[in-house]
Amino acid sequence: MPIPTLPRPFSVYSIFGPIIVLLMVLPVWAMAASPPDITARAAVVMDMASGEVLFARQPQQPLPPASTTKVLTALVALERLNPNTRITVSESAAAVEPSRIGLHAGEVLYAQDLFYGLLLKSGNDAAEVIAQAVGGAIPTFAELMNIRAWQIGARHSHFANPHGLPNSDHYTTAFDLALIFREAMQNPMFAEIVRTRSAELRVEPGYQFRGNVRWVPVRNSNRLLYSYAGNQGGKTGYTRLARNCYVGEASRGDVNLIVSVLGSTNRNFLWKDVSALFDYGFALRDKSAPATPTLLLTGSATRNESLKAD
Repeated sequence: MPIPTLPRPFSVYSIFGPIIVLLMVLPVWAMAASPPDITARAAVVMDMASGEVLFARQPQQPLPPASTTKVLTALVALERLNPNTRITVSESAAAVEPSRIGLHAGEVLYAQDLFYGLLLKSGNDAAEVIAQAVGGAIPTFAELMNIRAWQIGARHSHFANPHGLPNSDHYTTAFDLALIFREAMQNPMFAEIVRTRSAELRVEPGYQFRGNVRWVPVRNSNRLLYSYAGNQGGKTGYTRLARNCYVGEASRGDVNLIVSVLGSTNRNFLWKDVSALFDYGFALRDKSAPATPTLLLTGSATRNESLKAD
């Protein structure tokens, strides 16, 4: 005699279980599938380890980089200048336009203090003092910048000065800027400086002056260092022409990402743009997120908005 089939007991999960599972998965899927809405003219999210591009908007569009230029300035100088070198401030460097540390002609600083003034305070005077110490003159140092950029693979950039003040022959791309920052973070001193929240610079009066050593406090202008968990440092930039710019790194677990942004509408939108791009990149790298195509380091094509004109 066949055993009768008993009816299954009623289960709420049998009805609603699939819906619950879908709702649990949906937010991750949605984050991975929907690129962030940003104000920037150009942007790139790059995997630090592999160099893959996870998001791009106008990645090879030449744009003014403002003070994000100083990432390359610091890299070139760190590779050529002993941090303990004492350097005298020239009249031309002391007279450069803001932003400035406030250096005076004839004052003397250690190169290391100048590096902190360059990357935390974004001092244009520090940039010129460094450039003159390394290259002897601004055009010579700019040529060293262009050579180093080419070596890194930043082939759509050209630099005319060490600080990023407007110049028609001074430009980079979001992709190139990410490459330059990726290379700079391999330098231990650069990585340490951009992670530093504040410092004091030792400024000597110089042999021709009387007076005492003065200490100049500087604070890192990278707001995400204080507000975005896992931020490993970065560099801001602004001019009217360039608008608001940023390049920096953040980590989450074993994932490290670089975000470069050129031309955000204003400083508040800049932080929103960068935070959204980091969030999006980490969502793509989350193991529970669906596989998403990426772009290798060549930059010949991009996903999402790369070919879309704004």
